[in-house]
Amino acid sequence: MSNQTIKLNEHGNIDIDYYTRLASQQRSEYIALKAAALTAKVKSLFRKSFLAEKLPTLSASH
Repeated sequence: MSNQTIKLNEHGNIDIDYYTRLASQQRSEYIALKAAALTAKVKSLFRKSFLAEKLPTLSASH
């Protein structure tokens, strides 16, 4: 276990509000990273499937 100092409130108790805000911030950052990674993965799947299909060409003879 690390030797990390615990943040205390003005009464000398563990600052629960601080740790709640910190956890919420860290959770939001983690979810944002995972959402970005998922979005990139989905986009790459669509790019691969569209590139795999040969798109029809337009004919100038009509």
